[in-house]
Amino acid sequence: MDAGYGGTLEDFQSASAELTRFRTVPDVADAALTMALNLTNSSVAFLALFEEDGEGKRVFSRAHDQAQTLRDEEIERIFTGPSALSGPTANASWSGVPDAAAPAIRSTCAQSLQAAGRTLGMVGVASATGYTAAQQRTFAIFAHQVAAAIGLAQLYERRREMVDTLINLRADLDRSEKQRLINQEQARSAERVEQAHEAAVDALLAVSRHARSGHGLTDFYRRLTRSIAELVAADKVLFWKLAEEGLLSPIRGAHGVEDELFARLYPTPSAPDRDDLTSRVVYHDLMFRANRGEDMGDFRYVLDVLEVDDAIAVPWRAGDERLGLVAAYGSRRAEGFSREDAWVLQNAGLAAGLVWQLKYAETDLKRTVERLQKVDAARQMLLRNVSTAVDKARKQIAGDLHDDALQKLTAAELQLQRLHDPNGDTAAVLNEAQGLLSETEEALRRLLFEVRPPALEVPGGFLETIRERIRMLKSITGAEVETELDLPDDLSYEFRSMLFRQLTEAMANIERHASATRVTVALTVADGGIRGVVKDDGRGFVVAERDRLPGHLGLLALNERALLAGGWNKITSEPGLGTDIEFWLPFSEIKV
Repeated sequence: MDAGYGGTLEDFQSASAELTRFRTVPDVADAALTMALNLTNSSVAFLALFEEDGEGKRVFSRAHDQAQTLRDEEIERIFTGPSALSGPTANASWSGVPDAAAPAIRSTCAQSLQAAGRTLGMVGVASATGYTAAQQRTFAIFAHQVAAAIGLAQLYERRREMVDTLINLRADLDRSEKQRLINQEQARSAERVEQAHEAAVDALLAVSRHARSGHGLTDFYRRLTRSIAELVAADKVLFWKLAEEGLLSPIRGAHGVEDELFARLYPTPSAPDRDDLTSRVVYHDLMFRANRGEDMGDFRYVLDVLEVDDAIAVPWRAGDERLGLVAAYGSRRAEGFSREDAWVLQNAGLAAGLVWQLKYAETDLKRTVERLQKVDAARQMLLRNVSTAVDKARKQIAGDLHDDALQKLTAAELQLQRLHDPNGDTAAVLNEAQGLLSETEEALRRLLFEVRPPALEVPGGFLETIRERIRMLKSITGAEVETELDLPDDLSYEFRSMLFRQLTEAMANIERHASATRVTVALTVADGGIRGVVKDDGRGFVVAERDRLPGHLGLLALNERALLAGGWNKITSEPGLGTDIEFWLPFSEIKV
């Protein structure tokens, strides 16, 4: 018996020592169930723990054979049974497993888990053979060890939660402090921005005030640089103007720069493709701040000449036009120039650039007014000429109808009257009358085509209309015609109509006057418009005398139509060497 108890105690001691290795409740519960099975030779071991809020339980179970595993509801019935926790050790026969396929469990041994005066839950084992008094006492002692281990594990878990909470609290405190510092810096930045904004407004007011003073540019810059120097606390302020040859030169009237110092400032090269500081400020919008202890490139000699220790420079612009740069030298503050000073300089530079443009825009405005007056006079003249051309076109249509179609109709009528002559050749008269009517129909069709081509408004019919007009040119003149037609598909009707009139006017001149054998007709896209070329090898004429030549009013209409459309027309010709007519009509004037 002593040997048997000794073995049991050794197993119990080993199990108790093993439990101390685990730190979490699930690990302790899993190890305790395994040890309970081994210590009591049970089929099933189970453990139920109260949740800390008392609202529920966590249930753990383990079995030697998966077929004998107790379901949670069966463990709940044991846990809530009348004898489950009635004493230190509860041992009851029980065979309440409802599933007939599962083996019957003869008895259970359950023990409440007590630690620190608090009931943590219950641990139990079940077996088909029952338990001896020694097994029950051993199990009860083991249950106390399990309760102590679970209590320690719960304390360890709460400690970990507290540590995590403290860590999170520290992180929250760190974030709060960081946010406080950010908010503090934002408040200071907002204050600096507000001060800089007020200074920038003062700079703009100074520009406006000095621009209205009516003085020359030198006096304007003297007054303006003095105001800027007060706003940015600088000893000297200087504007550098970009010349056409790519040299940056100082402008007279700088605040704090005497004539002797000004004469020692030589021009500095500046170009978009250069990488020096000056070019980067002028062309790449660099805001440059530096002091004598830094690498300043070409700015160093300026500091030496002006006898100052620091400088700030920003681009001087008027819209997209690069005028140069504006710089302040020798800060009167201990911390030197700031970004807010750069903002003030930039605003002053933009306003001064507008004043610069305003001062030099008056001459351009006068020239523009003169050009507009000339253009208006030219348009009025063109309008009169167009009216004349319209009247001429009407007369031409009337003349064509009278001299061609009406005369042929009259001749056909006379031929039809001859049918009343019984001795006449009826068939010949009818054939001749039919021929005259066909010629009349063709003449009327050609006239209608020139006045309003039927396919001009049909999608895709514009090129076919031009080709049909070229076939008419071949039919009338017998000349060989070389064509090049490269036109977009989305031209508006107004543009197609204008282009067709221009082209047919040039071809009509060939039909009436040129007696040409070879003709070239080309329409291509060029420079945001359509470029047209009509060449012939006909008799030609003296261009200077075209206004006095009979039947050449169409050439005048070519020029007028192109000018009204915002384009141009050019006529080149010499007697015996043919005629070249070239014109260009822009898309921007006739919408597409």
